Amino acid sequence: MQILSPYDETLDRQGRLKSPWSPVLSAVREMGMIELERRCAALGRQVGLAAPALLPAARPYDPLPALLTASEFAWLEEAVSQRAELLSQVMEDLYGPQSLMRLGRLPPALVLADPFFLRALHTGGPLPAPRLGLYAADVIRGTDGRFKLLRDHTGTIPGLGHALTLRRLANGVLPELFRAGALRSLRPAREILVDQLQRRAEGGLVAVLSGGAAAPGLPNGDDALLARALGVLMIEPADLATRNGALHMKTLSGLLHVATLIRGVSGIDLDPLEQGGRPGAGIAGAFGAVRAGVLNMLNAPGSKLLESQVLHPYLQELFEPLLGAPHKMQQAEPEDVALASQAPFLAPDGVLTKAPLCFRIFSWHDGLQWQVLPGGLGLAMDAQAGLGLKDLWVFDGEESRMISGAPPAEPPEKVKFLAAAHLPSRLADNLFWLGRSVERLEAAARLLMLALPRLESGTSLPRDMAERGLISRCLGQAGLLPADVAGSALSGRLLRQTLARRRPLAGLVKEVARLVDASSERLSPSMLATVRLALQQANEALPNEEAALPVMLNFAASFAGIAAENMSRDGGWLFLEMGRRLERAETMAETLAILLDGPIPRLEPGLALGIELADSVLSYELRHAGIIAPGPVLAMLLADGSNPRALAFQCNALRACLERLGADDDAETSRLLQHELADLAGGGAALSATLSAMAAKLRTLSDRVQRRFFTLLPAAHTLEDEEILEAAQ
Repeated sequence: MQILSPYDETLDRQGRLKSPWSPVLSAVREMGMIELERRCAALGRQVGLAAPALLPAARPYDPLPALLTASEFAWLEEAVSQRAELLSQVMEDLYGPQSLMRLGRLPPALVLADPFFLRALHTGGPLPAPRLGLYAADVIRGTDGRFKLLRDHTGTIPGLGHALTLRRLANGVLPELFRAGALRSLRPAREILVDQLQRRAEGGLVAVLSGGAAAPGLPNGDDALLARALGVLMIEPADLATRNGALHMKTLSGLLHVATLIRGVSGIDLDPLEQGGRPGAGIAGAFGAVRAGVLNMLNAPGSKLLESQVLHPYLQELFEPLLGAPHKMQQAEPEDVALASQAPFLAPDGVLTKAPLCFRIFSWHDGLQWQVLPGGLGLAMDAQAGLGLKDLWVFDGEESRMISGAPPAEPPEKVKFLAAAHLPSRLADNLFWLGRSVERLEAAARLLMLALPRLESGTSLPRDMAERGLISRCLGQAGLLPADVAGSALSGRLLRQTLARRRPLAGLVKEVARLVDASSERLSPSMLATVRLALQQANEALPNEEAALPVMLNFAASFAGIAAENMSRDGGWLFLEMGRRLERAETMAETLAILLDGPIPRLEPGLALGIELADSVLSYELRHAGIIAPGPVLAMLLADGSNPRALAFQCNALRACLERLGADDDAETSRLLQHELADLAGGGAALSATLSAMAAKLRTLSDRVQRRFFTLLPAAHTLEDEEILEAAQ
């Protein structure tokens, strides 16, 4: 009895190294295993920066590629295209005339009982676009060297974002390996896919609908990688709403029609209106938009039915009746899976090992025929920890080969870009509160750095006692101390004990980190890396909140510098800037209302503290020789338009942001506040009351901004809510 052994991807039948592998493994030997392991870690970091939502995983990317020759890929291209065409025709029939079930070629009991057969999508006729627009096949190589089908992917298509991203990133991290020979480029195929998506959208919005959880065997972040690779938006179900039978994205300029969605959400959870479930988990009315032909969804809900293992034997018998040709690729049997071909992987211990390999091949319909991506992913099949994804290389033939797509057409007319008009309201909200949270963290750190040395002095001089009383009230107003502590005689020891118990800075840092993650798709990889590194340093310093204060200020300075130098002055920056300026203005007004509470002759302690909190000591000394006087201090803190810590500066920046966003009435409110500050800097009476009233106006302005930009639609009500309302009426 002949004992079979797995096919070796690197060796031929005579045990010699295959020619495509020779330069790759030679480059690995020259590089050395330590350096290769370091490059592997660098590749993981690069992909993590490219996909903001990517969660850390144990060695999810392998530096060594999986290889296919030109002839091997040509055979796979024909086989995958043939199977995709068959599945597309079966899909159209099952949700259309259902002739295959009536003729007995597919058992109705298996089809209709499958949970992924969605009766609500049965239209009796074709939709404007194919129901199956994307397809992926997992393929293994048997002991005889032939490729066999392991599984189909027809619902959500896992891994396409990684397949389009890994090549570009690996080329920068591992340039030595790419000298192995001429590889088939992924760029023409990607451009054809983007062109086809835009054609189908006919001027509407194209987006990737994020499903949140990662597919089995893949790290998170595939939706984000796919959106960036295709140059489209990544959105969530909460960003969408159905109006007049069509799907729209909630943007700052209102509702924007969505024409094409690449979905990462299961069809079962997609439309709670027709499928049941929680209203916030999907998009109510999505099925109706698909049926009406006003929404092209890749793939149409219900397509996961074709992945059913019990249907595979029947599908294999449909090639001749539907396509007029036998199937090119056989279904893998259990013994084929057990003896799948093996390829080299970098193991967690830093040595090369061989493990069973699965090739994931991606395909899409370009309007005329099926196109196959000349690349893809290689996945480790066994459960051994640490073996991850590979970039799939396809070597080009002697003649260059371009993928042909749909015939050229006139590009859609471009609409004039408006600042932040098409920014999803969810992202604008997150960026707005990210700016506010960073400013809140910085203000707390500055106040505590000012408070601790003064509260420890213990002197009983009238000025020092007055300063301690003012600082105690400021700490209470900022929420750093409870009211009962802030209103009592406060010492440095009591402040430290309260900070250790309440840990206010830890809560602020946690909120900033949450908002950075929520807004990460609007930050470039380099910006995100810098911000997350600064956040990590802040978290590491947190066990001792007093020692962490300078680190918090460093983080705030890094964040402000990145926002100033790395973000374009439109879109998300406007809301980030608006949040920062509103928070800084409101905090300053409330703090100065405490520090300037009293008659003008007795304001010197509060004036000195105000100059320090505004980080304007050096500027004041250069201008006024350090002599504290009400007029110059009030002018610098309230009305100086050139001082980034002055209240007038915040109001002017707010006005500029609101004008660019078209909120002219709110911009006028900011302008009036600026004039009011100029009058107040003259030393008028009732400074404290006027500043408190100004803080209230800023809070009202913040509420109006949120209602204008973030609360675009009425809140959804469940059936029970409606019944309660009717009963109450």
